[in-house]
Amino acid sequence: RLHARLVAPLEPLLVAHAIDTLVFVPDRFLRGIPLAALSDERGYVVERFAIVTTPGLEVTDPRRLDATRSRLLAGGLTRAVQGFAPLPAVAGELAALRRDHDATLLVDEHFTAEAFAGTLAADAYRIVHVATHGKIEADARRSFLLTYDGRLSMDDVDRMIGGKKLSRAPVELLTLSACDTALGDDRAALGLAGLAVKAGARSVVATLWSISDEATALLMPEFVGGILRDGLSRAGALQRAQRKLLAEPRFAHPGYWAPFLLIGGWL
Repeated sequence: RLHARLVAPLEPLLVAHAIDTLVFVPDRFLRGIPLAALSDERGYVVERFAIVTTPGLEVTDPRRLDATRSRLLAGGLTRAVQGFAPLPAVAGELAALRRDHDATLLVDEHFTAEAFAGTLAADAYRIVHVATHGKIEADARRSFLLTYDGRLSMDDVDRMIGGKKLSRAPVELLTLSACDTALGDDRAALGLAGLAVKAGARSVVATLWSISDEATALLMPEFVGGILRDGLSRAGALQRAQRKLLAEPRFAHPGYWAPFLLIGGWL
């Protein structure tokens, strides 16, 4: 029914103009809807269009990411810490990023709040990938990303990303995998990601709900590789990665691939 109201009336116009990317500025309950999973008898919207979400076009930077100048910093947790479950598939996810893109890795005991902030500030990392637990709520004071020794608050994220905003190497893309978000709050889905975009990250990939560790370990390297290796736009790379999961029978259900949102710049 949502597809019939939001997409179907426009589709003849979209096809006539060879549109390949749809940018949504959602309000209220639509912020919590995985728009890539809207469907009709032909299949899911993401099979025909790349999907982008943004809290407002005024905070969206339209410039294309320069893959030739983009260094990658990746941090995350694989072990159980602070009462949170282990994320065993994160080890392979991070290893693939280092192997394919010469990423700088901070894993487990090396992924501390201090080490992450210091490493990000010390070099020209344009892509930052975080694979950890977290909680994203409308109340920024209750939102965080888990590190080995503590938690990164929204103020910490604002400080780290914002500190690079006016540098020669601002953060072009922040990817947040293996995160939980607060369900049932129509402001929460854009919480951390929206904050990061406003702080200076030109685009963010975040999730609408708790996600599969294994599915994420397949999707994220495919997404980053689409940008850095194959020269796709950020939106096109995420679309391809989601379609790859969709083609895998064990990950074909939208619960695995639909919660990933690209927020902000899509080129």
